[in-house]
Amino acid sequence: MCSLLSASLYAQQEQEPIEGQTITLAPIVVTAEQILEYVRNHPQSVVVLRRKEIEDRNFLEVGEAIGSMPGVEVRQRSGTMGARIIIRGGGGSGPVSILVDGRPINSSQYGGVDLNSIPIEIVKEIIAFKPPVPVWLGPGSSAGAVNIITRGSSQNSTKKGKNKGRLKISGGSYGAANISSTYIIPQDEGQIMLAAGASHRDGKRSNSDRDSGNFSFNWGKKGKSQIEYDLNGRYYHAYHGSPGPTDNPTPNARQRYRKGSFDLRVNGLMGNAGEFSLKSYADMEDLKDKSQTGDTSSLDEYKIGVSGETVWFREDAWALRVGGLTEKSEVEHDIAGDHQREKISLHMQYDREIEDLTMSLGLRGDYTNDFEAFPALFAGLSYALRSNTILKANAGYSINIPSFNQLYQPSHGSIDQVRGNPDLTEEKIYSYDLSLANTFNPDVIIELTAFRTDTQGLITYIRGADLIYRPENMSRAYRQGLEVSLTSRWSKAISVELSYIYQKAENRKTDDELAYSPRHNAKVTGKFFLPTRTKVEAIIKAVSHRYSNPEGETPIRLDSYCVADAKIIHPILMGTLPCEIFVHFHNLFDSDFEFHAGYPDDGLRFVAGINMNF
Repeated sequence: MCSLLSASLYAQQEQEPIEGQTITLAPIVVTAEQILEYVRNHPQSVVVLRRKEIEDRNFLEVGEAIGSMPGVEVRQRSGTMGARIIIRGGGGSGPVSILVDGRPINSSQYGGVDLNSIPIEIVKEIIAFKPPVPVWLGPGSSAGAVNIITRGSSQNSTKKGKNKGRLKISGGSYGAANISSTYIIPQDEGQIMLAAGASHRDGKRSNSDRDSGNFSFNWGKKGKSQIEYDLNGRYYHAYHGSPGPTDNPTPNARQRYRKGSFDLRVNGLMGNAGEFSLKSYADMEDLKDKSQTGDTSSLDEYKIGVSGETVWFREDAWALRVGGLTEKSEVEHDIAGDHQREKISLHMQYDREIEDLTMSLGLRGDYTNDFEAFPALFAGLSYALRSNTILKANAGYSINIPSFNQLYQPSHGSIDQVRGNPDLTEEKIYSYDLSLANTFNPDVIIELTAFRTDTQGLITYIRGADLIYRPENMSRAYRQGLEVSLTSRWSKAISVELSYIYQKAENRKTDDELAYSPRHNAKVTGKFFLPTRTKVEAIIKAVSHRYSNPEGETPIRLDSYCVADAKIIHPILMGTLPCEIFVHFHNLFDSDFEFHAGYPDDGLRFVAGINMNF
């Protein structure tokens, strides 16, 4: 299950925690991209989803896996704008940063990430950081961050053994068909991993079909001097329709989207009290867009970056993390023009342990050529009231700068729907939380968190009488609420997770509710093992009503809904091959709810398939 743990900069690679148990580990400092085991009394709050659970729960997509985590929601968006990830209810908090192995992958054009471009087969661990987040996670994380750790990381390299493979085939309603595979070739102190997949779906609405394919490789090796090397490459291709909202459809809008990424990482030790990491990366995106009006456009985006970090520590006492990043993004669009953004970011965070007290203080300075310099701050404090009770408090300040599509114009199959605003200014975001976590026994953990965010210059989209969305800065807004998380394992065969968020999010000038900010958001997940070794999972989600555009000429109220998903996974043998057959059901009790800006979900649907290991 998703363990409710508190974040730390410390880790111990050899020790594996008991599932769902809060633990204390020796303070061995590691770099951001390494597999982290979090000290229970560190101030930040995170949720961790490990590879074993990803396989056991048979997640088919990265977005599905992230959306299963307590306090985290994933809302798919049309076209290549990417999924919108929401932590603690969303609204008035700025963006959520998405990282792969510690480096940011959010698009400079849209700010989001098309999660379909990350194969679930390569994911080893997903870590969701709830705001306020530590400064070393970088800019663009004012509403939280999600770090996706890939399976090919060289820290897991082993001596040469047998090759391993996994094949997954599935199909379902609305023409869904998927195939994916992974092949791992162990080497001396390293490994090579290859992954590929393809999918098709027709969708419920006209022009909501999608074809996609992906390929990725990883090479990792640990040298004799304990220096680790990782080389990663990913390619993603998609061709799809963009149907538009139900009240302003775009049945002729189409897209072709391609993205390639490369990463090179080097990690090593600096004596007995330090570590270093260096990484370089590059992204290339190509988009061909046909709008409803018949106009066509092309967008090319290029991103290159280099980052480095050094961590110094003294066991059971302190840790100092110093690092930086430099990045250049370039967008070439035949309608909105060519734009460049050069970014430099430097950070430093100090952590101090004094018996049951842990303190964190972080400072980051960011600079971009179009919005100049701005700071970010983080301060955290945690105290162990008892051996099983932790009190935590955090405060943060950050700046969020507009993405290129907010400033100029997006290109996502709906030129007829959205405009840009080059006069936008940056958002200034203050965030705070106070939480109390208690472990009643190794199988029952409860955490209560009060949170608040104040935003100056919040960027929100206003929809006019012409049905066109235009971004504007809102003078002041706030969001505050309470989050309750409960993890309970009743027995080896039954476990339950509960996540509930109550929030109030308003424009302080007009007292209108902020867009996409429901008052109530609840999720219950139950997992069961039957005597036949069959795994059954049920997820119930309930969300109260919210508005997509409460301040515009035509406010859109999205109704409240309650839906249920279910999975059944059963192991079988095909000759000597261990396999699993599965079936997933989605939206069992609601067939047509709206989940984003008038785009309805496909409603009741199912997927069935088989996993084969060889």
